[in-house]
Amino acid sequence: MNAALNLRRLGLALGLLAVSLAGLAPRASAEAQAAASPDIPKWSDIKSDTYDQRGHFAAGAARLAARLDVQIGILRAKRAKMTTDTKDWDLAMKEVDDSRSYLAGCLSDIAQATTPDVWADRKAKVGDSWKRSQLAVDAMHTTVTD
Repeated sequence: MNAALNLRRLGLALGLLAVSLAGLAPRASAEAQAAASPDIPKWSDIKSDTYDQRGHFAAGAARLAARLDVQIGILRAKRAKMTTDTKDWDLAMKEVDDSRSYLAGCLSDIAQATTPDVWADRKAKVGDSWKRSQLAVDAMHTTVTD
């Protein structure tokens, strides 16, 4: 029984150490984080979808948009804690917000595409807007101080 208790304590201590060290580790890009976890939606999951796979693409794109919303929520929580040097942060965050709006517009446009050619063109714009949003989120990590 003492061995089990000691093992639990060791596990807890190691977990707390890992959490505290996580803040010291360099941040990976948003795409690198997604690639490391199979549960996080990635552009590569849907980028090769065809017009006939519109439903799969729409569901995947919605997951990407939800992921971006989570990223934005995390950034806004960090901003709420900041008291000084917010000018650069606010400027960088404007690009994140603009890229989110652009992604939303591209998703709306693709939902209205009725031919394979138009759909393919609009899918490319969704991809570009997704990449833009992830670059903007990554840029925030160089601006935001914990």
